[in-house]
Amino acid sequence: MALVELEGVSKTYRQGKLEVPALRGVDLEIEAGEFTAIVGPSGSGKTTLLNLIGCLDVPTAGIVRLAGRELSRLDRNALADIRREKIGFIFQSFNLIPVLTAKENVEFALALLRRNGAGQVHGEQVTELLAEVGLAGLENRRPGELSGGQQQRVAIARALVKAPAIVLADEPTANLDSENGRAILELMRAMNERRGTTFVFSTHDPMVMEYSRRIVTLQDGRVVADERREPDAAPHPARCS
Repeated sequence: MALVELEGVSKTYRQGKLEVPALRGVDLEIEAGEFTAIVGPSGSGKTTLLNLIGCLDVPTAGIVRLAGRELSRLDRNALADIRREKIGFIFQSFNLIPVLTAKENVEFALALLRRNGAGQVHGEQVTELLAEVGLAGLENRRPGELSGGQQQRVAIARALVKAPAIVLADEPTANLDSENGRAILELMRAMNERRGTTFVFSTHDPMVMEYSRRIVTLQDGRVVADERREPDAAPHPARCS
């Protein structure tokens, strides 16, 4: 069984009296452990597709399943539970809480799980995870005291700390220079290989495509290409500052 299944998925937004189709009859399966980029021009439906997989929106028509559960059958509270427990999010704007330290930002994701009766990771494990993403010794710094690359590493740790079924990354390199962007991609691919974590990216960045093992191309809300491949030989790892 695929981790993510979309069958005949369409999504239409209404702007006043105007209906704007974002997705049109998308069929797509994503297996556990994939490292996949969703690409296409602006307005092609990339972000809408991620929002549907991430339980942030529901389709107008069709079926979306995550780990065998049909999301359209679930109410708002059940969808929120799945987001907390099964899905990690990485955003281009980092979305860290500015008054919390790096460690506290990661622990906050666990606090939401514990409130829901799940999540038993302890502070020592958070510290170990921050070290794993290259932030040893920076646990007590707030976002304003970290570089953009370091903030994105905190965001990656926050996404991974709850051991999600899938991590959704919306333009994760957009606010980073090329050196830091490459370092972040090296880190995420290492996490994919070591932990088996599934990553799905929405991106315009050719560098993200270079690292991806599958590229799904959208155009006008439809899948127009689906290429599975081994990535090009990885460039020398860059240092993330």
